[in-house]
Order: sequence, then structure tokens, then C-alpha cells
Amino acid sequence: MVDLHWKSKMSTSHMPSKTPKLSLSDKLSPRGSLPSLQLPFRTTDISAAAPSFCAAYDHYLRLPELRKLWNSRDFPNWSNEPILKPALQALEITFRFLSTVFSDIRPYSNRREWNRRVESIAARQIEIIAMLCEDEEHNLATRGTAPTADLSSSNGSRSYSEASLLPRLATWYKSKDVAQRILLSVECQMRRCPYTLGLGEPNLNGKPSLLYDAVCRPDEVHALQTTPYDDRVENYENHAVHATHQIVESWIHASWKLLERIGDAIEGRRFEKAAEDCYAVERIWKLLAEVEDVHLMMDPGDFLRLKNQLSVRSSSGETASFCFRSRELVEVTKMCRDLRHRVPEILEVEVDPKGGPRIQEAAMKLYVAEKNSEFEKVQVLQAMQAIEAAMKRFFYAYKQVLAVVMGSSEANGNRVGLNSDAGDSLTQIFLEPTYFPSLDAAKTFLGYLWDNNDNNKWV
Repeated sequence: MVDLHWKSKMSTSHMPSKTPKLSLSDKLSPRGSLPSLQLPFRTTDISAAAPSFCAAYDHYLRLPELRKLWNSRDFPNWSNEPILKPALQALEITFRFLSTVFSDIRPYSNRREWNRRVESIAARQIEIIAMLCEDEEHNLATRGTAPTADLSSSNGSRSYSEASLLPRLATWYKSKDVAQRILLSVECQMRRCPYTLGLGEPNLNGKPSLLYDAVCRPDEVHALQTTPYDDRVENYENHAVHATHQIVESWIHASWKLLERIGDAIEGRRFEKAAEDCYAVERIWKLLAEVEDVHLMMDPGDFLRLKNQLSVRSSSGETASFCFRSRELVEVTKMCRDLRHRVPEILEVEVDPKGGPRIQEAAMKLYVAEKNSEFEKVQVLQAMQAIEAAMKRFFYAYKQVLAVVMGSSEANGNRVGLNSDAGDSLTQIFLEPTYFPSLDAAKTFLGYLWDNNDNNKWV
């Protein structure tokens, strides 16, 4: 979500920092004194941009129509449909984006690197989709619910998608090599799944094929490829910006559904399932950063001219960064932060109203306990912290993309001479304290424990 005109004066909430007390059982007490640990609890406030800017953003990307596709339920008995449907549609938009790249007639376009970038994005998406399919089939409650077709009973009909662009790209001389590598990626990534995607991959094991056209609806996805400004904007980068943001929004929606499922899994004490979905969300944040990097390939003159043609700029009173015009990005960010409130529930301990170290001590005991019974709790806590790290890296990387694409002066809202972190919400999100201070403190003190306990030294 590259900012087309960006200023940021994000306010932060100031809360007094506390130094938690530490009380350990004799079994866990180190011989030396423990270090003091300062844990500030200040968190940067984020909110969506003004409604008019969010509406203009939605209109440009045709998000109302996309949301109807994301939320359609064609297979009520398939619990993975709300997650895999937007994921597959993002993949199909990537194929359309690949076709746009190969159709670029500009002599100054770096076609070779463009091809590599888009191919890499497609491969990363296939990896996450395969991960979601594999996790689904390992769950007894969802196994065998995906809509598939058995090739042995296909009666000679076509065994792969008729509407997807990928099989056609595999026959076009310009895109043949890249498309065939993507098909091989599908074959490799889906090997651990009992079915395959049905995009024309070799399917060497003759597995059932997902009803790709029925799930993804490629024709309806490609009907949304035009922007509302195509009739008056003659700029090749317009199609790249449009496709890139549609891919991002589709995966953000998939993340939203995963985060809802994570909450349900934690409430149901299904920690292994919650950890699997947490790691999927982590991978999606990393994918979003890679998709945003595509803007680094855009021609500076064409992109800056597009910014002027679209007339998408912040008013003098607008303080939110352009990425916060995505309402779902803001909500998903908040949902990822709110995972911290699940820690006491996972550890089965109440928060001490006086600020005591109950949660920290429970985490320390969990980390050093026998892993035969509660290893799933450790896995979900680790996965939640992995989401935090990936999300913060995304916002920091987004800030760097802004600076490279438009220049650091404009990326900082023309605040020349000011420090990079002065009122900069993107930097503040990256630099704000950990969302899991009790887990952080538990690891800090355990590390100090093992460093000062001679009985645990390697001989």
C-alpha cells in the first residue's frame, strides 16, 4: 500500500511504566541476584483514516465487489472456505498481474526482474495455501470436507481449471517458462495434501483435484481488473498498483478469518490448532511485505505522474498514513495486538490487579516444565510472538518502501529537519514495546537463571 501523498502525526498514549516484582519458588531461584527489568507499556494508537479517504480507497480497488466474492459461501460444510476463497482469489489476481507484466511494451521496464518478483509472490502464496490445506486435512473435524473431484470418475472431462489464467499463460511463448515453474511449485507444495489445486500441475500421484473454478470464481475475479479511472488515466503503473493492492486486501481478509478462528481455538483449548493458524498469519504478514516491495520496481516518473493523475492526496487535517485507509488492515493489526489478552487464558492464571508477576511466573514454570503434557501451550505462545515480530517488520518495511518510491522528504510528510521517529506512526509501531511483556520477562529471567546456575553448565 504505497502512499500516494502521506503525512503522519500519530499521537501516542502515555502510560506510566512499571517494574514488575519477581517472586520465584526455591526450585527456580538462581544463586545470584536477579537483574531489574523495565517493561514500558506504551502502545501506539492506530485508527483508520477519515471515512472519505477510506471510501475513495475502497472505490479505487473495487473492494465492495471483492468482499462479496470473499464472503460468498458455496460449500457450507467446508469450514476452510472463508479462508481459502480469498487466498485463491489473491493467487488468481497474481496470475492476472503476471499477464500484465508480460504485456508491458515500455522499453525501459526491467522485465526480467519484474518476472522474478511476481513469480516469487505467486510461489509464496502457493506455499501458504498448501499449508492451510495440509493443516485442514490433519484436523479430524475438517478432514475430507474440501470440494474435490476424483480424476478416476472424470469421464474424460478436463481435469483442471478452465477459467484460470495460469493454464493459458503456460501456453503463451512469453510467459511459458514462468507459468510452468509456478505449476511445478503447485505440484511440490501440495505433495503433503491428499488433493491438489487443479491448475494444470502435473499431479503425478493422480490425487483428487480441488474444484478451483467453483471455489475461486476466476471469471468474476477478472471482471474486477479495471479501475474506475481507466478511461482518463493512461499510465501503465495504474494496473500494477491496482493489482498489488487487491492481492494485499485479499490476504488481509484471509488473516482476519484466521484470527477469528484462533480465538475460537484458544477458547476451546485446541492449542495445537491455534498455533498452526498463528504461524499461517505470520507467513501472511511476511507475504504482504514482499508484495509491497513490488513498488520498488515501478518507474519513478510513471508512478509519480500516476499519483498526480489519481489526485489521491491527504488534506491538511489528515494525519493517518495511506496504509491506514485500509479498514481491514487496521482491524487485523488490532486483532494481532489483542492476542496478548489471551495469554492469561492459555496459562490458566488470573492477572494480578496490583501488577504482580503471576503471568510471568506461570510462563517460567511452563517453559521449564516437562513438555509431555503442555507443549502445545508453549507452541501457541511462541507462534503469537512470531506474529508480533512479522507484523512490526511489515510496518517498518512499508515505511522504507515509501521513502524509496517517493523520496524520504515526502514519505515523512515533508517534515524536513525532524527526527525520523517524531510523530511517525509507522516507526512507532515498529519500536513500541513488546505486546507480551510477561513472556518477555519470563525468558529474560530464565536466561539469567541458566547463566548463573552451575548445575546446568555444560562440562
